[in-house]
Amino acid sequence: MKVKRKNRDNNMNQTWKDTMLIKSNARRAMLACAAAALAVTAAMPAQAQLESALSAARQSTASSAAAQRQVNEADDVAGSAVREYRAVLQQLDNTKLFVAQQQIFLDSQTSEINSVRNQLGTVEQIKQGMSPMMLRMTVELEDSIRADVPFRLTERLARVQRVQAALANPAVSPAEQYRQVLNAYKIEATYGYSTESYQGVHPEEPGNVVDFIRFGRTSYIFLDKRDDSAKRYDMGSGSWVQLDEVDTRQLRQTIRVAREQAAPEVIYAPVMAAN
Repeated sequence: MKVKRKNRDNNMNQTWKDTMLIKSNARRAMLACAAAALAVTAAMPAQAQLESALSAARQSTASSAAAQRQVNEADDVAGSAVREYRAVLQQLDNTKLFVAQQQIFLDSQTSEINSVRNQLGTVEQIKQGMSPMMLRMTVELEDSIRADVPFRLTERLARVQRVQAALANPAVSPAEQYRQVLNAYKIEATYGYSTESYQGVHPEEPGNVVDFIRFGRTSYIFLDKRDDSAKRYDMGSGSWVQLDEVDTRQLRQTIRVAREQAAPEVIYAPVMAAN
């Protein structure tokens, strides 16, 4: 860019010199014509002198007009060069500004790349810490299920076993393993504030089918269709306790609401009073 700018300056100087030379030559031509006219008129009669003076004046006027045209053309060339020079300077300033802006972007991207490299350096350490943590989480989840109210026990334990199989599979990414662990915990958490009713095998008579009702983790009951008897699971003893004077009609309405077979309403839930 410095070489180009220097060439522009040299061209402008040369154009200016040419213009001044043309002006100087024009003035010399005018003076020469005037001197020639005076010399001729001094040696001729009056009429001839007048005609000669007029002819000399015409030639001088024509020479002056030609010289003026040359001067105007030189001025136009010089003005065009000045405008082009200014345009080049403006383009140079714009280019410098663009380069400075791109440098800012480059510095920002370089900083981001360095940050990503530093993070990648800690990924292996994070993986080494996550695997034992997820194993402990699944063991604790299985223990809590076995110590909990035994609703859908087979299904819940099978979910934990699938998570453990994923943790033992090197083809499963750490992100997917962590997602499955959290999903298992999330499902267990929803049991604490949901109500459901389903059919299942009689817990004491495997050959019979009963209706189970679960109210969060507060109350877990089954209703025997054969004699409309009902029992509630007691966490303290780990056994089923007969419900005396149970309102079978209310329990059946609760089952319909839990299965979304009836409109939501206040439902009946037998619970054990705290001592």
